[in-house]
Amino acid sequence: MDETKVERAFGANVLGKYRLIAELGHGGMAEVFLAVAHGPAGFNKLTVIKQIRPQLAEDPEFLSMFLDEARLAARLNHPHIVQTNEVGREANRYFMAMEYLEGQPLNRIVSRVGRERFPLAMHLGLLADTLAGLHYAHDLADYDGTPLEVVHRDVTPHNIFITYEGQAKVVDFGIAKAMNSSSETKTGVLKGKVAYMAPEQARGEKVDRRADIFSVGVMLWEAAVGRRLWKGIPDVVILGRISNGDIPPPRSIRPDVAPELEAIILRALAYQKEDRYRTAGELQAELERVLDRWGQRAPQREAGRLVAQHFDEERTQIRALIDAQLRDDGRLPTDEYRAVQLPVLGRSLSDRPSARDFSNPTDPRYLLGSSSYPQRASLISMSAARPAQPPVRRALLLPLAAVFGAALAGAIWLLGRSSPPPTLKPQAAEQAAAQTAPPAPAPTEVDLFVSAKPADARILLDDTLVAGNPFSRRLPRDGTTHTLRVEAPGYLADTRTLSFDKDLRLELALDKEPSPSRPSATPAPRPATPVVDDMKRPTGKPVRPLDTANPFTTP
Repeated sequence: MDETKVERAFGANVLGKYRLIAELGHGGMAEVFLAVAHGPAGFNKLTVIKQIRPQLAEDPEFLSMFLDEARLAARLNHPHIVQTNEVGREANRYFMAMEYLEGQPLNRIVSRVGRERFPLAMHLGLLADTLAGLHYAHDLADYDGTPLEVVHRDVTPHNIFITYEGQAKVVDFGIAKAMNSSSETKTGVLKGKVAYMAPEQARGEKVDRRADIFSVGVMLWEAAVGRRLWKGIPDVVILGRISNGDIPPPRSIRPDVAPELEAIILRALAYQKEDRYRTAGELQAELERVLDRWGQRAPQREAGRLVAQHFDEERTQIRALIDAQLRDDGRLPTDEYRAVQLPVLGRSLSDRPSARDFSNPTDPRYLLGSSSYPQRASLISMSAARPAQPPVRRALLLPLAAVFGAALAGAIWLLGRSSPPPTLKPQAAEQAAAQTAPPAPAPTEVDLFVSAKPADARILLDDTLVAGNPFSRRLPRDGTTHTLRVEAPGYLADTRTLSFDKDLRLELALDKEPSPSRPSATPAPRPATPVVDDMKRPTGKPVRPLDTANPFTTP
């Protein structure tokens, strides 16, 4: 088999100074590999290679998108962001070489450890570190000092990587946008995961750093409450609720959430971006102040110990694979490297032809390629580690994307074109489901909406100050009574007793306090002169009426 056929069958496993030793994952645009970099005097360094698919490298639009990501990634240099060491080209193969990380993405850690057993203070500390990395990216400037206005736009637990040393790293700036990007996001086209989108991002509008802050706010909500915010809800319904600002406060689901933590979360999740934290650094500082007050800041090594403890088997297997591949390095000529099928993490090797015999189940390369091994595309948690997609010709891809994007953008615009209404209107998808689905059980929650005048009136529920006026919240249908109080300086307070057995909508207008009474400026009237009845005149000395015209007259 000549070299061209070998490369077409197996892929060229040599890329300049890098030898690819395992396939970590691939998606519609790029492929990601584990590789070893060779140097003089036996120098070997593990690295990760992200390579644009060869057929897409010939398309100017896709190549421009990939190079935008590469240029941005190469500029990012922060302890809490994955480091890109090189952007290169070999023939028609464009690639990025990134640091190799040992660890797991946050979503797998939470799933493996369990939310109830994942210490809240540790979780919050990792998110604070994540915010430090985001703040650096948001503040990044060009070489001439011009702000690049970087927005990640896909901040999710999948894209936060925790190393076995307990260090949090933000990864996958694949859809991040900088001001000087050569590719434009078309109006109405969604990029990112719906469950963590900010309202303005869900509507397809232009976003800034505060969209990433909202995404972290969703993760803070999930850390505090101990469950997914939108678990089991279809994406179209999620889009409607996000676009309408319908997010339940943490304490309405889990009353033991600390009020100071809930206040931080609600501000990060504010519907209007102007009401959120201005920067990721500001939110980070608030979180760290809360952890300091609690006295529960977990050292970084404790987080690393937790991850290593729950992923010990995976760590052992990947090390065995690396060791086996590096041992082969000294025995095989370069041409044979090109004919070696790479172990595919998370997929059985028997699915593809191989130039090697991997039938021995004790071979670590077999273990890592077998279907019984957990999906390890998350080894470095890159965006290309998504389910494989067959190549699609641009002539078919772009019209389909345009039609779908226009339809989805129109639906989102209709859902979110106005300010958030006080109560959530039923969505079309929910109405259709209600017509075909069996009768739903009685709701366990009610909607409470309170609007008070004057605008600066404070609203207190059960003696706890709530955020905002008007105020909207979904609360448990608990059958008990609650106290609602509305107050404002210069106005009489209004206190009411509520029972959460149905949806409530209250619009209150406080009365002004009465002005204090003042003494009248008009003199009090003199007592009237008594009228004497002559018929009842007393006997004795006669009484002569007073002549008012002559005051000197005496009786």
